[in-house]
Amino acid sequence: MTARPTAGRPPRGRRPIARAVSVLAALIAVAGIALHHSRSDDPRILVLATFAFAAWLLSLVALLAALRARSVVLSVVALVLVGAGVFQYGPLVGPSGIFDDDDNAHPAVPLRVMVQNLEFGRAAPHDVVRAVRGDEVDLLMTVEATPESADALRTAGLTELLPHEATATAPGTEGVAVFSRYPLSPADRIPGFSLGVLRTEMAGPSGPVTVVAVHPVAPVFDGPRSVEEADRLRSYLGGLPGPAPVVVGGDFNATWDHVRFRKLRELGYSDSVSAGGDGWVPTWPADRSFPPVLGIDHILARGAVAVGRTNTVEVGRTDHLGVLATVQLPDGR
Repeated sequence: MTARPTAGRPPRGRRPIARAVSVLAALIAVAGIALHHSRSDDPRILVLATFAFAAWLLSLVALLAALRARSVVLSVVALVLVGAGVFQYGPLVGPSGIFDDDDNAHPAVPLRVMVQNLEFGRAAPHDVVRAVRGDEVDLLMTVEATPESADALRTAGLTELLPHEATATAPGTEGVAVFSRYPLSPADRIPGFSLGVLRTEMAGPSGPVTVVAVHPVAPVFDGPRSVEEADRLRSYLGGLPGPAPVVVGGDFNATWDHVRFRKLRELGYSDSVSAGGDGWVPTWPADRSFPPVLGIDHILARGAVAVGRTNTVEVGRTDHLGVLATVQLPDGR
């Protein structure tokens, strides 16, 4: 007679398969963790790092398969990998404690900020204006802003809501435009960036605020150039004078898994997602049959009381979701 498998245990013939699945998934998870910390300039590594989070998720598969195989060693390895990922991505979901119901706990003046990639200027202007009105946006930063798209936004009623602007529009992907509820200085286009970085000074609701709209090149298009621009952007943002708050937003073409983006924290900048504990906020691609998978559009602040309350908005005819966040400015009044 053939012995029957013990209840609750996988047949012995299936354990090697479970072990193999666990080992393979663990190796991919290890690669994801390594990519998250990689400082490589290799364009292929930069592109792969974009998917480091998805690779790490396979550590959960490795754990389930290890338990299925009843392997103590593989289970311990998988648990270590899961723990490493929790440490890496914990700031994205951990409670921030900076936004609460007691307005007197952190005296500050809220500034609602929106970032939108207009994708060659084709984004539906009425959708943008609807988002600005519905979310009571005070500051809108757009990239890939063409002269035609800026005119379309004005015609759609944007300047009735945000009457002040600092624009450096251009054909294709090189234009940048900022619209504000508060007065802005003339646009200062920063040299050395192929897709455009714009700076303007805002007379904000509680004092001066430096506003920088950014669009560094993506590694998938020009790896060496993307490294150069990421380093140049970090140097530029680090050199901005204080003590006035700085608000930065745009299409960074970088995710939380890119070490050069995370290193902006060393300069005092907080991005709205990790600082607010708002979870994973994917923004691209937004024009497919499946939901966006990568969070490459960001809002950051330096010298602010807090930044967070991040959410997204869908705008027609562009492959990027709009990103909205609240920056709590110091109450200089």
